[in-house]
Amino acid sequence: MPKWKRFRPGPDDTLVVSLAEEELGLLRSLPAQLTEVFAGADDDPARARLFPRAYLDPTAESEEAEWQALVHPSLLRERLDALELITATLGRAEPVGDWWQIGLTPDEAQAWLGVLNDTRLVLGTRLGVTEEERELDPADPEAGGYALYQWLTWLQGDLVDALL
Repeated sequence: MPKWKRFRPGPDDTLVVSLAEEELGLLRSLPAQLTEVFAGADDDPARARLFPRAYLDPTAESEEAEWQALVHPSLLRERLDALELITATLGRAEPVGDWWQIGLTPDEAQAWLGVLNDTRLVLGTRLGVTEEERELDPADPEAGGYALYQWLTWLQGDLVDALL
């Protein structure tokens, strides 16, 4: 019996993804949340994680400002375009049995990778995620955030595996 896969090859070079209704709703909330981070304060650690400094030397502020002025707008535009693309793909979700299915073109799959990665970076920064495993009590106020982080990690890993 073949193993069920969340991401699997579809027609015409597409990748078909199957999502539970709750997962679809969660993914639909990500673009608005990431847009808030993108538009947030420069000193937000999560925003800084998405748009790191080019010059770590504190005496290179003018070089850093020049680099930011030159590069940041295009980096931001790429991320906003990916959010628009993922929003469009989620809008095409069709119910199939107990699941919602979406066919992703190669460009859309890349947008999904970027948005999943950005979301994980933001959430990981907010939660202080490190390489060390952390035991969480389900009553811990951060337990939901860690569960979301783990689910996003798993989803992104499945997508990467499907693209390989």
